[in-house]
Amino acid sequence: MNVLKPLLSICILASITFACKNDTKESVKVEEDIVKTAPEKVKKVKKELTVAEKEQLNSVMSKLMVTDETKNFASALVSSGLTDMLSKKKGPYTVFAPSNIAFDSIANEKKREILDPKNKETLSNLLKNHIVEGQVDSSALLQKSKGSSNSFKTLGGSALIIKKQGSDLVIIDANGAKAVLGKSDINGSNGVVHVIDKVLSLD
Repeated sequence: MNVLKPLLSICILASITFACKNDTKESVKVEEDIVKTAPEKVKKVKKELTVAEKEQLNSVMSKLMVTDETKNFASALVSSGLTDMLSKKKGPYTVFAPSNIAFDSIANEKKREILDPKNKETLSNLLKNHIVEGQVDSSALLQKSKGSSNSFKTLGGSALIIKKQGSDLVIIDANGAKAVLGKSDINGSNGVVHVIDKVLSLD
């Protein structure tokens, strides 16, 4: 009887240890399965995007939001309610986007005025005066600057003139304010973005 007790204890201990090992193995297997199948699930989700959703993710609005130099302009577009136009509509559009530095250089009083929610329509029109219909890349801008027909009509109804001055391409608004073309040909699914160094149509 005294011999059986230790033997029985050993058997029980061995059973518990074996069960724990099995549980650990099963747990590890489950974790391995999750790790293996996760990338496939992610791929499946990506594949489920519609054509329209893919175009929206690659739209000029998306380009403006992810380009460091144009984030202030993108923020102003959000405030004005123009994001749907630049993200969902086919366009194409050419956007002359003032840089962050250009926005920062606006006088504080004027900045408060144009960004006041009460003046949403004024802000919308200001931003539309930086957008023209059609996709015009830098090569086409250069060619247009050499001809007599070197102006664009903006979505805001104003006119922009493109000229070559020295080695620069310059955009001139109806008030004579000039902006130099900087980073260009940022292509999206529904247009193109060019960065300029001044906010136009302020007066």
